[in-house]
Amino acid sequence: MVKILVLLLLLATPLAAQEHETLSLELVLDPRDEAPMEGEMILATIRGIYRETITNEELKLRSMTDFDWTRLGQDEWTDQRVDGRMSRVFERRIAFFPKRAGTLEVLPIVHELEVPGDSGQRETVLVRSEPVRIEVVEKPARAEETWFPVRALEVSDTWDADAAQLEDGQGVTRRVVLRALGATPEMMPQQPALREPWLITFTPPEERDFQVTSQGPVTTLVWVWKLRPITGEPGVLPEVTIPYFDTEARTARAAILPAAPIGYASFGDNAAAGWRKDIGVGQAHIAVFSGATIIVVLLALRGRSGASSATLALRRKLHLKKQLRRLRKYAATEDIPRFRALAAHLLSSETITPPTRDHIALRPVDIFLFGSKSAQPALDLRSVLRDIEERLRTSSRHVGM
Repeated sequence: MVKILVLLLLLATPLAAQEHETLSLELVLDPRDEAPMEGEMILATIRGIYRETITNEELKLRSMTDFDWTRLGQDEWTDQRVDGRMSRVFERRIAFFPKRAGTLEVLPIVHELEVPGDSGQRETVLVRSEPVRIEVVEKPARAEETWFPVRALEVSDTWDADAAQLEDGQGVTRRVVLRALGATPEMMPQQPALREPWLITFTPPEERDFQVTSQGPVTTLVWVWKLRPITGEPGVLPEVTIPYFDTEARTARAAILPAAPIGYASFGDNAAAGWRKDIGVGQAHIAVFSGATIIVVLLALRGRSGASSATLALRRKLHLKKQLRRLRKYAATEDIPRFRALAAHLLSSETITPPTRDHIALRPVDIFLFGSKSAQPALDLRSVLRDIEERLRTSSRHVGM
């Protein structure tokens, strides 16, 4: 019986110690004017006031159903005069992120301390904070999929070349950097897809960096696209909108990645050079040429209406053979950009079953074009050419090619 009483006394010691007036722990929320919304950062300080000699300590936060949390920097220990008495003050900054709306409760936080006992030996005491209730407001219903609450958002958008004035075959890299105060990496938006049928796009993995400050976590997200036009004709990448909620101003905002023209400078040069005000022929020549053109068009229309399906199939076959000769020429001369553009065109043609622009045979070419320059792999264009020709031969619409 005596042993049982001694065991119960030992188990009860930490619980009794937490009520000692020389040890106290509390969670202090930063003051704010409005209730937080779900997902919005809530800043707080865990503060302990101790008038005991502490030889070891460990702060314990349990996993919570209603909150995610992150620690903000190192713990701070200072000697301060509290209520007229010198005390050892412990402080830790912390950020909470509510997972839902409603009346939520931050569970008690436990600080495990080792202090000298009356007998001179170390004793372990557990100091607990009181639970803290927080009223959390629902996020706007229209922002269900794009809800991104932050205290501040910075966006930079840079290109490594003038995308509208590229040299023939040249690619360009677009780099967008987002820095968000009050957001964790998991909260950051997804990278938008910059894909157009006239553009080759390679998207390396995102870069993420996470830092902590006393005013909240700062997450840096880097998006990179490597772009190369397929044809010389210029196109325009559409505008991209990144919606977010400014928790300081309490209003919805949006960061804009502006629309961007992209294309080869030679297209504009050729168009300007090919335009002449005076074509250098007389009115008689123009009349004869116009008449001949009308006759040719009429004959072509008549021939089209009477052409058989066999004739059309033969024309397609001859056209494909001509394109394959061009593809073999590009492979022989190692003209990789034109090889990639023509190969993508052939594999995505409606005459191919099934049509595809991202065929596995083109992956070595994409890696060579958009991969790291310092570790660029060798490219065997002839092997890629064989794969493409085999794909075309086995197509159900080109049997007997």
